[in-house]
Amino acid sequence: MTSRTPHPAGLSLRPLSLADAPPVLALMRRAEGGLGRLPDEMDLPWMEEALAGALAGGLAIGAWEGSRLAGMIKASRMPSVQFQHVLWDLTVAVDPGSQGRGVGHSLFSGFLARAATLTPRVERVELVVREGLSHAIRLYERVGFRQEGRFERRFRLPDGTCEADLPMALLMAPRP
Repeated sequence: MTSRTPHPAGLSLRPLSLADAPPVLALMRRAEGGLGRLPDEMDLPWMEEALAGALAGGLAIGAWEGSRLAGMIKASRMPSVQFQHVLWDLTVAVDPGSQGRGVGHSLFSGFLARAATLTPRVERVELVVREGLSHAIRLYERVGFRQEGRFERRFRLPDGTCEADLPMALLMAPRP
């Protein structure tokens, strides 16, 4: 898959596969500051399971700078037939050395364009973000996500303090 939206120079988007689990795992470990797992909680079987879930009806896309994985985005379908129109558990990670250069925005553009073509039709995309990640929240809002609630004291930081997790969703435009 190649998105038609402009990307930072040298960046290409393509679907991820299970064979990409090792570089995705390495990326996730480097980008751990904004993720819901610590690096030592991530291993290859966990990453393969997460990718497999996204590939079974959802989406998993990598942003590549040459042979280096600069970012990834994935989301799975909800399992019940009643929720097949929802992609959830969205995870996006950008290598710290590639942040601030449009990689995250490019990933979302490609992801949302591809999500609009899936069958069954995707009508809703969900994610949860820690309230202290204001840069991530701004990105999600720029691409169309809206906050839908607040999970007080859900995320415990390493220093023992807690932050709220914010559920956010994007409603997809109807197909013409």
